[in-house]
Amino acid sequence: MEPLRGVRVLEFGSAITAPMCCMLLSEMGAEVIKIEPPGRGDDSRSWGVKKNGESPYFAHYNKNKKSLALNLKAHEGLEIALKLAEKSDVVVENFRPGVMHRLGLGYEVVKQLNPRVVYCSISGFGQTGPYRDLGGYDAIIQGMCGLMSVTGEPDGEPMRVGVPITDVVTALYAAYSILLALLWRERTGEGQFIDISLYEAGVSLMGQWISIYSATGHLPTRFGNKYPLLAPYEPIKTKDGYVILGIGNDELWRKFCKIINREDLAYNSKYRTNQDRIKPENREELINTLSEIMSRRTTDEWIEILWRNGIPAGPINTIDKILKDPHLNERMFFVKMSHPIMGELTTLNPVPKFEKFTGGVRSNAPLLGEHSVEILKTLGYSYDEIENFIAKGVISTTVKK
Repeated sequence: MEPLRGVRVLEFGSAITAPMCCMLLSEMGAEVIKIEPPGRGDDSRSWGVKKNGESPYFAHYNKNKKSLALNLKAHEGLEIALKLAEKSDVVVENFRPGVMHRLGLGYEVVKQLNPRVVYCSISGFGQTGPYRDLGGYDAIIQGMCGLMSVTGEPDGEPMRVGVPITDVVTALYAAYSILLALLWRERTGEGQFIDISLYEAGVSLMGQWISIYSATGHLPTRFGNKYPLLAPYEPIKTKDGYVILGIGNDELWRKFCKIINREDLAYNSKYRTNQDRIKPENREELINTLSEIMSRRTTDEWIEILWRNGIPAGPINTIDKILKDPHLNERMFFVKMSHPIMGELTTLNPVPKFEKFTGGVRSNAPLLGEHSVEILKTLGYSYDEIENFIAKGVISTTVKK
């Protein structure tokens, strides 16, 4: 049995943060009703490449959900949304601060109808503070939170991480916070409001550098692949590619040197300890030496040797190789789904694996308004009322009647 079965989540989400947060809850059994504007839906329905008019990007972040295409600016649309909020355990939204209030769906309104509601607002910069009204997208947040100041080559331009990392970590914080609030409600009977910002989530990723800077006064800068706290801890060129080494302590370093038949390196005063190896001049010389040694074998040959001897290392995989990874496939991390328009898609099962319960992917991401009629019927609306809503543009549906 899924642990969140019976929990209803009402999502007013677009792009990544609220949708991913609610997707995570849905994987563990929550019923997620996604409210989308008729006609265009979630912004991410139009993002990236499309297949047969549908977005694989959207499909990833919106599995297991029901879509209600609802015009929140119409009086009837607001009434429907409030009825759903009254019957929901959790409300999640990622509009700019004040938007839900102006729509008549703010926390204070919903709380009056549903005192036990857990209401999570996700925004670029939070509900208070001088930046509260600014829009926040991942690329902007990556710059402002400091990630781009430490990402990229030292003599290159600031570089983004290759995934929307601040959106993802914010979604994780949001899901985690909602579960804590549900636990609090279980113990006290009280719902509550949660305020989460991409900016603070992004800055939290910089916590180690903030601590180091406050202690030493040394401002971290872009360091490319040469992680300044450990060495060797970077890609090393092989005969046909690269191997990433992760030598996390001096014991591993001595073991590695023995494996590559260069025990002299372990006792060289320049490389004896990690503190010696991370000195820029010593590091450069060491990596040149290791590159010469490792260029004598292929990546696969080195991986076999290093893994067999317990040295942390790995190849640089592309997506096609990841999908064929025997470890991930044995652990059933990938799941294939048959989308009604795009055909077969590969998506991911939940990351955590629990002993006592399971979660997973139950259904495709919904078509826009796919469940509009079904949801309104559960609220007690008659067939004639629903037909009238469709005619007036209050709701839309992709399901043929």
